[in-house]
Amino acid sequence: MPPLKNLWTRDIHDGRSLALYVARTTALSAGSALALDVVNQLVFFAGWESALRSWLVTLLVASGIAAVASRAIGQAQLALWRAKAEVERLSRTDPLTGLLNRRALLADLDGSVDTMTLVITDLDHFKRVNDTHGHLVGDEVIRTVSSLMSDHLADLGRVGRLGGEEFAFLSSDVPLPHLMQRLQALRRDIEATPLAGGRVSVTISAGVATRARGRSFETLYAAADRALYAAKTSGRNCIVVDEDGEDRIVDDGRAEPHSTSPSTTRLASPTGNPARTSARMSLSR
Repeated sequence: MPPLKNLWTRDIHDGRSLALYVARTTALSAGSALALDVVNQLVFFAGWESALRSWLVTLLVASGIAAVASRAIGQAQLALWRAKAEVERLSRTDPLTGLLNRRALLADLDGSVDTMTLVITDLDHFKRVNDTHGHLVGDEVIRTVSSLMSDHLADLGRVGRLGGEEFAFLSSDVPLPHLMQRLQALRRDIEATPLAGGRVSVTISAGVATRARGRSFETLYAAADRALYAAKTSGRNCIVVDEDGEDRIVDDGRAEPHSTSPSTTRLASPTGNPARTSARMSLSR
C-alpha cells in the first residue's frame, strides 16, 4: 500500500488539483482542531460566550496555518510531478523532431492485436544534403519531413524517428489499402515540397510489412527493412510492400517507365542471406 502522504498528494498535477488539495487539507486540519477545542470547552465549560469565542479563534488560526502549509506542500508536489513528467517526455521524445524516439516507438509491443503494420522510411541521398548545404540545413530538412509525416499519419498510429534520416510508423488494425493511400500522399507531398528556403528537395523510400497475430515483432521489422532495401535498390522514391516474403512496388515516383505495372512489379524474394544485410548497410542513402 502506498504511504498515506502519496495517497493524499499523488493527484496534484495542475492548478485545479492544487486548489482542491489545499481546500480539503485546510478543511480537514481546521475541522480536527475545532473538534479538539469543542471537546476541551465542553469538558472545562465556562460559558457559551467563552466557548464560542474560543471555537472561532481556533477555526481561524487553524485554517490560516493549514492553508499556508498545505499550499507550500502542494506546490512542491506539483513541481515534482511536472519535473517527472518532463523527464518522461524527454526520455520518449526525439530532441530534433519532437517525434517519438526509437525506445518509445517500439515500447509495449506484443501479440495482443490481430495485425500490426510497420513502415520504415528513409530520406534518399540525404548525405548529399549534409555535404552540400551543411548539417543545419540537414536538420531543417529532417524537421520538415517529420512534420509532414505527423500530418499524414499521426491519426493512424505511432510516428517516430529511428535515428539519422530514418523514420518509422506503427499502426494496429488499420486496413492496408487505407494506409497505402496515406503513404502515397506523403511520398508525393515530400517530393513536391521545397525545403530550406527552396534550396533543397528530397524524396523518400519506404518499406512496408504487416504482421499477423502470433508472429514476432522481430520478424515484422526484418520484413519492413527488407522492403526498404528493395525500394532503395530499385531506384528510390518509391514504396515497397513485403508480401509473404516477396517485395512489391505499390507507389513509384520515378519518371522512368516500367516494363510492368507498379501494382504488380516483383523485385525480389528475400532469402535471409546475410549478404543482403551487409549490402543494406553499405548502400548509399
